[in-house]
Amino acid sequence: MRAVARLGAMRARAEALMLDTFTAYAYTWTKVGNLDKQVWLAQYTTPGKVAGRSRQGDTNTRTETVGGVERPVVEGGLHIPLSAPVPAVGWEFACTAVGASSDPSLLGRRWRVVDVPAKSFATARRLDVVEVPAP
Repeated sequence: MRAVARLGAMRARAEALMLDTFTAYAYTWTKVGNLDKQVWLAQYTTPGKVAGRSRQGDTNTRTETVGGVERPVVEGGLHIPLSAPVPAVGWEFACTAVGASSDPSLLGRRWRVVDVPAKSFATARRLDVVEVPAP
């Protein structure tokens, strides 16, 4: 029971490290003349942080094909609060602001969600993502 009681404090601590801002996008299809066109629609904005591949020893064994290009999956690569809406596989998160201690090159970069793992006693939602070019 003590672990459960401390979980709220641990979540607050994890969220305090989420100094960057991300906008979540989902796509829909719309008709443009006789053609179907994919349109990205903003869903919500949330604090978050990007975790690099160093956690995995910089060796990726899992890839996803995006736009005909094999891209490495960064497992748990994007952390967002558990209180944020649960994204769907295929959504994208764009970094729209960076915190003072973050790498400024994150600004404008975009990550596609390839898995939304869930676990007990989570302090953050850790999304499996691949970095993709901005549309």
